[in-house]
Amino acid sequence: MRHGAEVIDSTLAQGVFVGFRSRVLSASLGPGTMVASLATIGEREGDRVTIGAGAWIAARAVVAPGVTVGDGAVVAAGAHVTADVPADAIVVGRPARILRHRKVTEDGLPDISPIVAIVRARTNSNAATPPAGWRVGPGSLLDAAFTGGSDVVIGAGLIALGRPDGPSPAGGVRAADGVRIGEDATLEGGGGIDIGAGTEAGARLQILSSGHDLNRRSLPWEAGAVSIGARVRIGHDVTIVGPCHIGDGAVLTDGAVVLGHVPAHSTTSGVLEGNRP
Repeated sequence: MRHGAEVIDSTLAQGVFVGFRSRVLSASLGPGTMVASLATIGEREGDRVTIGAGAWIAARAVVAPGVTVGDGAVVAAGAHVTADVPADAIVVGRPARILRHRKVTEDGLPDISPIVAIVRARTNSNAATPPAGWRVGPGSLLDAAFTGGSDVVIGAGLIALGRPDGPSPAGGVRAADGVRIGEDATLEGGGGIDIGAGTEAGARLQILSSGHDLNRRSLPWEAGAVSIGARVRIGHDVTIVGPCHIGDGAVLTDGAVVLGHVPAHSTTSGVLEGNRP
């Protein structure tokens, strides 16, 4: 369970992973289930949610009370699930719909032990220090390699991770001159995050520079670098999932869930390219 997670009146089987600022309320999670950051499962006093073995609930997804998510199912980033999800189905959208079904190599349930090993190895390490000329607000959790320009301002409550000594040598958070990010941002830079000069983002930005290989039952971690160009305007409560590139001057509206490339100087509320959840 990562920083800021909330688990109430719930049962978690062996090998469950719960990401930053996620909420698991009145739910039963099967073995090997993975819950990404800022996901919400169930409600207090609501009908119980059941999540099967080896399921993946992606970033900022919502699973409504009383829903059953089958074994090996994938709920894509930002999806809102209001009906039962069959085993191995991949669902997307608000409300969620079935995009396709997984056809997988059977190599066992997801294994969180490599992540646990990295976290334990860093228990006594010093917190990462942003470069001179950066201002990061109070109440932040910093476990990232920060590099870049000057006059970078990030609001209070930042969660940031990602280092070159992690699962990918591209790990880290790199921001150019004049970047502005609002409060309560979550920057998961394990696969590398690059932000161009003059880019501005509202509160509760979430960037994930990684994903999982859906072709294997074990859902192994994959790097997915995120590159954001210069002078991009990002609204509040936006989620960006790599691999993706956002072109110079693009605009991401409030609540956007971006899962693909965004052309320069375009405006989007979300991108879903091909069959990528």
